[in-house]
Amino acid sequence: MKKEVTNLFDKVYLTIEFDEANKWIYTNWIGVLHTEKVIQGCQATLEFLREKPCPLMLNDNREVVGSWNSANDWIAQNWMPQALAMGLKRFAHIVSPGIFGQASAAEMITRVGSQFEMRLFEDMEMAKAWLREA
Repeated sequence: MKKEVTNLFDKVYLTIEFDEANKWIYTNWIGVLHTEKVIQGCQATLEFLREKPCPLMLNDNREVVGSWNSANDWIAQNWMPQALAMGLKRFAHIVSPGIFGQASAAEMITRVGSQFEMRLFEDMEMAKAWLREA
């Protein structure tokens, strides 16, 4: 099961798939992510969660360029409560190499609080190991 989300130019900026071997949802974000694209992508992850309920998500931002801070309010107020209601419990976030994307992720983690377990990683294997502990 795999879903691709594209921009107006039909370029993929988000891939969502269920990793059958590991039993988690893997999301891969790509490029510059303006607020409306982040919201559309997050809505697509919610649709995916509805179709394939799963408590674990591996969110990969290694190919993201720039900040997505402007979407953090929407994520905290809209996406997070819905994802929690659908059973999401553990969220491993692999940060982008740029400082702006890392700052966006760090700011997001402060909003999560105790709602669900979210950790930031720079290393894919460490993120996978943390999800496997669940």
